[in-house]
Amino acid sequence: MDNSPSGPPDESRPDSPGTPDTPDDGASGERHVPYLPPRSPEESAPAASPLRRGWWLAAAAVVVLALVVFVLVPLLTAPREEGSGESMESAPAVSRNAEPGLDGIVAREVPPAQIHPGDCLTDVDSVSEPSTVVECSRDHEAQLVGRKLWPTGRAFPQDMRADAERFCATIELDSAEDAQVVVEISHPAEGTWAEGDRRVDCLAVAHEGTLSTTLVAEPAFEDWTDHQDD
Repeated sequence: MDNSPSGPPDESRPDSPGTPDTPDDGASGERHVPYLPPRSPEESAPAASPLRRGWWLAAAAVVVLALVVFVLVPLLTAPREEGSGESMESAPAVSRNAEPGLDGIVAREVPPAQIHPGDCLTDVDSVSEPSTVVECSRDHEAQLVGRKLWPTGRAFPQDMRADAERFCATIELDSAEDAQVVVEISHPAEGTWAEGDRRVDCLAVAHEGTLSTTLVAEPAFEDWTDHQDD
């Protein structure tokens, strides 16, 4: 049976039972806002914007870079104390050719401690690396023009560098017409001194050109190994 009331429909009644009464849009001038259920906590948290995420990534990158520059790099590149040569452990003696051949080579791979004052050298990488001893009449790169051995029983002198420079500065070198010569100085550091290093070397190196004769009539040599301080 149809129980709907007769007559014209009542427009004041809501269209559906679930729709709340709201003021008429035309009468109030306000827009009708539908009701929405509250969001769950997961939905209510706003998603981080790409710009904000990018800012945090950039900040993290700066922190990592700072750690690398200020922590790791100094550890990996920390300067070492440079003594006057190789390890203080005695190396096997290198034999010398008393009668060199046409190449003029006296000995190869000679450790710095076994190079004699006055020796002329090729294959020179540094004052602390082995090199080849040749006759001074052959083309060469460097010559050991001076050596000083400090007393074994003395404490490490705090003016070691200045003393080494003074010693090497007293050596008079003959002119080299075909090369620009620089004297490189090697001396003990406090760490190598504790291991027994007492050697100061003055190595004349041709930075431009080559050498073909000796630079000193007599190399400088001072041996204070057995000296006892008063």
